[in-house]
Amino acid sequence: MLPQAKTKVGIIGFGKRGILHASLVNINPEAEWKAVCDPDEQSLALMKIFYPNISFFSDKDEMLEKVNLNTIFICSPDSTHLPLVTQLIKKDMNIFVENPLAESFASSKQMVNLALDRKNIFSVGYYSPFKVLFQQAKILFENGILDKVKRYRASLHYTLPQSSHSYERIIMNRTSSFLYLLYWLFGPAKSLYANASGRFTTVESAVSLVLDHSSGLMGLADLSWNRPGYPRPAAKISLEGTGGTLDISEDSLKLYLYKKRGGYDRGWTTIHRADLPSPSKFYLCEEGYYEGNSSFLKNCSGNKKSTASWEDGLEIMRMIEAADLSIDSNREVLLNEVK
Repeated sequence: MLPQAKTKVGIIGFGKRGILHASLVNINPEAEWKAVCDPDEQSLALMKIFYPNISFFSDKDEMLEKVNLNTIFICSPDSTHLPLVTQLIKKDMNIFVENPLAESFASSKQMVNLALDRKNIFSVGYYSPFKVLFQQAKILFENGILDKVKRYRASLHYTLPQSSHSYERIIMNRTSSFLYLLYWLFGPAKSLYANASGRFTTVESAVSLVLDHSSGLMGLADLSWNRPGYPRPAAKISLEGTGGTLDISEDSLKLYLYKKRGGYDRGWTTIHRADLPSPSKFYLCEEGYYEGNSSFLKNCSGNKKSTASWEDGLEIMRMIEAADLSIDSNREVLLNEVK
């Protein structure tokens, strides 16, 4: 049997995320990193020293014409995603887009429509499903370890330099991954209420969301990005059920059961990140990035559905736009209002 041909990868946008994905592709045995496109010619000249076998271009059309590629990672600003996809999709490319899917719900919807009925693989850069603690939390939740769960509380806190950025851009660029985690764990929301405040600064630096999920689950999410004392994003989720509670963080799961259930004793059980076997072959940036990158490339070879598809990315953009509408109108917004 002949060995399967490697996926030939080009990267558009060679900032922090582009360099990260180039590194991840470069160590993946199923892929071959071939080319980069970025308008910063000075940076490209420098990178050529480190990667003499990679083709570097400042013009994407030249890259697509001169290099044989079948897969593109788009790591450029979200406002460029739709124009790039409009061009690339005509060239029968597999396309990975870093989150968020686009700069607006309307652009995201156009991207999804462009991809309809095509056999290529289209994925968006959300990595929660590849983090082992979140995987374990999802298993416990779906297996009914807490019996009936009616509500949860969630928070994402971190400290950014004093900024005048609007809450719309912060939600878009800083918290969409956390919204995807809630979506992945608990399913889509059918309505939400949002409120923005300047809790820790003179500008709006926090958003509170009340989420009503289609499953009947209610959630309260507190998102703040100028809260003192959080140099790294700190995500926490607490679930309350008739059979106990489950606290989820990046470092551990803390389970409390009112009686023995599902192989766990009554009382507290703490599962640390180190207690679970790591699926990571490589640890670049943080857990989940290599697995997410590798999963996309494997799907390109096997024509399987992406773990985080563009349809999923569109639903996150729907939540973001619904939150904007709720803040502006000071009312609960049905998700199907965002069309």
